[in-house]
Amino acid sequence: MVSFTFLINSNIKNKKIVLPKLINSFILNKIPPEKILIVFGGCDHIFFKKETHYSILGVTHNSIDFTALIAVIEHVYSLIDNDFLLPDYWFYLHDTCMLGTNFFAYLNNFLETMDYNFQYNTLPLTYYKSMNIGLYKYTFLLNHKNRILKLRSSNYPPLDQIQHLKKIGVYYEDFIFYLDNNKCDFNEKNFKLSFTNTSNEDRVVLRPQIIYENSNILRITEYFKSLDFYKYKANWELKEHYTLDP
Repeated sequence: MVSFTFLINSNIKNKKIVLPKLINSFILNKIPPEKILIVFGGCDHIFFKKETHYSILGVTHNSIDFTALIAVIEHVYSLIDNDFLLPDYWFYLHDTCMLGTNFFAYLNNFLETMDYNFQYNTLPLTYYKSMNIGLYKYTFLLNHKNRILKLRSSNYPPLDQIQHLKKIGVYYEDFIFYLDNNKCDFNEKNFKLSFTNTSNEDRVVLRPQIIYENSNILRITEYFKSLDFYKYKANWELKEHYTLDP
């Protein structure tokens, strides 16, 4: 089966408020710590650290939805130097996700039923907008390094730059998937193959509510049945100013 490691996109200010819910779901799925890398944007220095349940790569930029993807492109040798086993693929997700108890089993079963010789460069969460969530071949990311790094923030970016990158990120959602051939007509913005099926019944959307303790941010919940996967969204519609707090 394809070799992959989970790549969690986060920010250092989310560590105590948002992240515990996701990490607990990884533990319940019995996912090995060496298969989990969390990238914290917004740090005051670059560092790598191995914790009990995951490894951390801290970076000084805050590139919103692309922080973690940019980090594993820029810090390949840092990961190697710290004896982090580089995967063939990254399964990228946000810290504002949660795994159902069947997630890892469903994911592995899906990949096992794929072609024996896995030839895909990317595999998005859904056949439509996927919030950049999904599987990325590491060499594919490295081959498109220059295009992806255009979405990198400066180090220690001011708030107005972060807000600007968030607005840009809305329009660049899934653009790496579109660099791959796994797509239908670009104007339709639908993918040929994804982790979840094409039925509208697969995706359930729940009303806005407060999800995290010590946070007053309302979020909708998107639940994907066929993968037993949850995404909590504070920015579920176009806005003049996007929510950046945990």
